Amino acid sequence: MENNKPTRIILITLVVTAAIGITWHFLSHTPNGCYAKITAVGSSLCHQIPSHSYILNGVQFPICARCTGLYLGSFIGLTYALFAGKKAAIPNTPYLILLVVIFILWGADGINSLVSEFINRPFLYETTNLIRSITGYGMGMVMATALATLFNMTVWENNENTPILHHPLQVSVYALLSTGMHLLTMTIHPFLFRLAANFAIISAVTIITLLYTVFWIILLKKENTFNSIHSLGIYLIAGFTTSMTQITLMIILRDGVL
Repeated sequence: MENNKPTRIILITLVVTAAIGITWHFLSHTPNGCYAKITAVGSSLCHQIPSHSYILNGVQFPICARCTGLYLGSFIGLTYALFAGKKAAIPNTPYLILLVVIFILWGADGINSLVSEFINRPFLYETTNLIRSITGYGMGMVMATALATLFNMTVWENNENTPILHHPLQVSVYALLSTGMHLLTMTIHPFLFRLAANFAIISAVTIITLLYTVFWIILLKKENTFNSIHSLGIYLIAGFTTSMTQITLMIILRDGVL
């Protein structure tokens, strides 16, 4: 942002106005009801194939099983990162290898599933929603670690030269919490099922927002100049505005609505 105060005020006003405008447009042009709206967000991120998704009492989760694991896993990881400080170092080699292996397994299962759908029979093996979820939760740890490291590395003036993933206990606790989150998704109680859906979509929007926040900071050459969330506020709003714009455009392209 410009140092000139009037210019800064104008830019802030434009960004905030855009955020309100695109959010209002989304809320007013999607189906009524909270679950219908998070399902609309899910449609901008995921194929939502019923056979690849969890369904409870006729209600389909807003994203597929693989995306469910990815975004709920990211929710766990990013929640931890929020309280872990400004750690910005790349994880040590054993953890990098672990993250790369998890990424390869996630990608391989996705490719196998895609090819199996295309040829209408199992390709390498017959995957299931449980396998999709497990590889998705693994990728959630990869996503949260990479995003938190990138964000801290790019944003903070006084970041910490410590990796956010640095102890086996973190991996064990993540696996335990992921299991609990999966059971929450699979519960027979509609409220908990929908609660997990909200967590997943909030996580997805947060990820896109943080990525666009980093994008705007780099574009405007403001790397490593922030000391607090408060000083970062307008860039977070710009990131959220851009993420909602992307979501809205993807819904238009997919469904021809809005």
